[in-house]
Amino acid sequence: MNNIGTLYIAEIKKVFQKKSVWISLILGICIILVLNMTYVSSDGHIDYVRKQREVLSELSGTPMDEKFFEDYIDEVHREMESNPGLYRPLAAYDPGTAFMNASKAIYRNDVFLGLYDVMRNRADVDNLTADRFYAKMRQNIVDDAGDMRVSDEELNVWLEEFDGIEKPLDYTYALGYYNAINVLYVVGWAVFIVIAISLSGVFADEKTSRTDAVILSTRKGRGPLCTAKILAGISIAVIETLLILGLCILMLLCIYGFKGSGGRIQSIIAASPWDIAIGRMLGIYIILALVTGLLFALSNMLLSHITGSAVVTMAIHTAILFGGLFNVPESTGIVYKFWQLRPTLALYFGTFLNTFRYGPFNNVQCSLLIYFALAAVFAAILTVSYRKSQVESR
Repeated sequence: MNNIGTLYIAEIKKVFQKKSVWISLILGICIILVLNMTYVSSDGHIDYVRKQREVLSELSGTPMDEKFFEDYIDEVHREMESNPGLYRPLAAYDPGTAFMNASKAIYRNDVFLGLYDVMRNRADVDNLTADRFYAKMRQNIVDDAGDMRVSDEELNVWLEEFDGIEKPLDYTYALGYYNAINVLYVVGWAVFIVIAISLSGVFADEKTSRTDAVILSTRKGRGPLCTAKILAGISIAVIETLLILGLCILMLLCIYGFKGSGGRIQSIIAASPWDIAIGRMLGIYIILALVTGLLFALSNMLLSHITGSAVVTMAIHTAILFGGLFNVPESTGIVYKFWQLRPTLALYFGTFLNTFRYGPFNNVQCSLLIYFALAAVFAAILTVSYRKSQVESR
């Protein structure tokens, strides 16, 4: 065991001695900074963000009942009446946008966007009632399931879960968590690319540098070394995933506030039928990211061993990532249903909008089972193949 530990540390050091690994990590962090600043700039400027956080933090926890909607609409109308020269001309031909602008002016932009996500029409927010709001929220689940061609049996399971959620919901200011899940998909790509760059040479470098002949002829050159390489690759994937995703989430929560983790998921994903809190949802995303990173790490190391080339491994890995961008038609039925479980889609916020059922499992549970199974298969193939490796004649 001590021998494996020594080899394990040596393999980690080898990876982090590469300049390409540090360059990719720095680029990943730069992507985070750019994306986070984009969210701040879209909200106006940092002073607006701070003021909105202060105002809406006080509103957080208020039941979204009839009084909530009446008070909110009255506040927006008072703002519009206080500055008729600004709002009346716009309201004459686009009342929804005028209402939105007035809402933003009184630091209620997050409230408006949450209601708009449910109503899906700006003008409908102006005369909204609690009954219409919750009825539309439920109808969105039905409509989205119809677009995905979800069966009635599958849909009824989710509607039963949604109907079991206590209403009225409490308004929750959770803009930090909302922005985090919107950016996780892009940041997840950065994570997977960094993993590909870091691990593409774990096995291939031996052949490239022609040290495989010496390594495979030593007493620890096959079984123990392969185990050490796999453990090192997994550790590096976990470290890079937690570093990049953790930094992204931490920055957004520092800007927009940490409060809101106890609110319902519908506060940030309006059409979700899940009955879970925002904090638990974020925890599920982190688990998905770690397991997906594990899968990509093992597939990357297997390709590294098979191809014997770090460049070819990265090229194949990149092709797999970009292949995941494409969808298949809903008409393909079971193919479309299982295509929604592809690893490249794991960190998409639509994960909590998927109303398919896979036997007794929902999409998250099924994804985790598949990813773990594939990772175990890749690890087994890699171990057996490496132990049987023979030095090529030269």
